[in-house]
Amino acid sequence: MNMRRIAGYGLLALLVVAGLFAYQNRLYLRLAIQQPQLFQAPALDQSAPSLPTDLGAVPILSFSKTNGYRHHDSITASIKMLDELAADNGWQFFHTENGAVFTPENLQRFRLIVLNHKSGTVWTKEQRRALKNFVEEGGTLLAQHAAGGDQGYDWPWYLEQVLRAQFVDHPMTQHIQPATLIVEDRSHPATAHLGVVWQRSDEWYNFAASPRGNTQVLVSIDEATYDPEKSPMGADHPMVWWHRVGKGRVFYSALGHTSESYSEQDFRAFIQGAIIWGLDIPKTNDSEERVNDEL
Repeated sequence: MNMRRIAGYGLLALLVVAGLFAYQNRLYLRLAIQQPQLFQAPALDQSAPSLPTDLGAVPILSFSKTNGYRHHDSITASIKMLDELAADNGWQFFHTENGAVFTPENLQRFRLIVLNHKSGTVWTKEQRRALKNFVEEGGTLLAQHAAGGDQGYDWPWYLEQVLRAQFVDHPMTQHIQPATLIVEDRSHPATAHLGVVWQRSDEWYNFAASPRGNTQVLVSIDEATYDPEKSPMGADHPMVWWHRVGKGRVFYSALGHTSESYSEQDFRAFIQGAIIWGLDIPKTNDSEERVNDEL
């Protein structure tokens, strides 16, 4: 091989590396423009918003602060859907992205909290304590999709007690895919309207381990019907579950990445059923699943 050919191969390799570097830089630049909070220290709120004097007969808090990845369109579509469901059912939502709303005095005015694609570190230590007490003393927490989609958490109680499953990743090459969901429990109000299988398209989360055995799984996904890519979970891949935390309950759904989800009849009925279930918490002295005080 002559020197000219070697030099040509070397130049080609340099051009390939330079191209990849430039492409990666463009991706980071686009991400920095679209998701600037990912490159900044978490902004934690200190001044609570003013709550209306009259929150209605069935007040629900909807919280969508994002210091992690922000699902812009999904949050907007979800808020619209929640307000429409509220109008149909006599509920009233208070929507906010201000974490300082989490005080004992404020939270006692709500029957239910919806974590509407909340992401990243969004609460101070005092705000975390208020949320923890709300749940443990009988409140209901409904966590949607990105509320369980961070790759790391600096609050052990939230991961271990609220979520009970660590998000790992989701398909990237085929980001949104049609798949078959298996409805394992149709006795729950969130799933009572569904058949045994539920066909829909979404972004499908992979978790480090299944929460089965530590939660009541309502819906799982059949990995044979789509490509989970890097981190398949195999035959046991839950997507929706609920469980008790102290006297309260938590409902988590990994569904709902796409804004189109919130216009789907079955998905809307699914969320409506979850809310109806959450608003009917029995007030007992049951101390099962006590959690530690770690914040």
